[in-house]
Amino acid sequence: MPRFNLDDYIDVAERIETFYEKYPNGRIHTQLLNVRDWNGKQDQFIVHAFLYDGDHLLSTGLAEESFGPSGPNQTSALENAETSAIGRAAANLNLATTRSGQRQRASRQEMEKVNRASEPTYDPARVALRDALRSQLETPEFRKMFILGVIGREVNTYNDLTEAEVTQLNEALAQKGNE
Repeated sequence: MPRFNLDDYIDVAERIETFYEKYPNGRIHTQLLNVRDWNGKQDQFIVHAFLYDGDHLLSTGLAEESFGPSGPNQTSALENAETSAIGRAAANLNLATTRSGQRQRASRQEMEKVNRASEPTYDPARVALRDALRSQLETPEFRKMFILGVIGREVNTYNDLTEAEVTQLNEALAQKGNE
C-alpha cells in the first residue's frame, strides 16, 4: 500500500493563502451536495468547492467524508469534506500541493485516509454498540468487565470486535435491559 510523505505536503490552508495572493479578488464558495442519514444521524457529506476570480469561475473540486470511529472524522467529517473539496479545487487550478514540486491531486485529508486505509472503516453497528454500552454501563471499567464476560476476551477498541462479537454483545445488552 502506498504511503505519502505528509511532511512534503502543502496544507490546504497554505494553498488558500497562495490563492488569495495570486487572485486578490478571489473568493471561495462551497456547497453541501449530499448528506446521507444513517439511523437518524448524518454520517456522510459530499461538498463541492468553487474558486473564483471576481465573478469568473476558475476551478471546482468535490470531496466526500464520512464519520469514523477515531481521528478528525470522529467529530468533523463535514469540515474535512469542505477542506478537501477546496484542496482539490486548488489542485485543479494548478496550485502546488507538494514542496518538492511533485504534483499530487489528493488533499492532505485524502492522503491521511490512504495512510489509515488499514484501519477499520466506520461501522454503524459498532457505533451503536458503543453508544448502548455507554448509556447502560456507567464507567469504562464496567464496560470492560461486561465485554470480557460476554465474549471472553479484552478489546482495546470497538474496531477490535468481530461482527459476531458485536451481535453477541448487542444481544447481551438487550437481555440485560430486560432484567
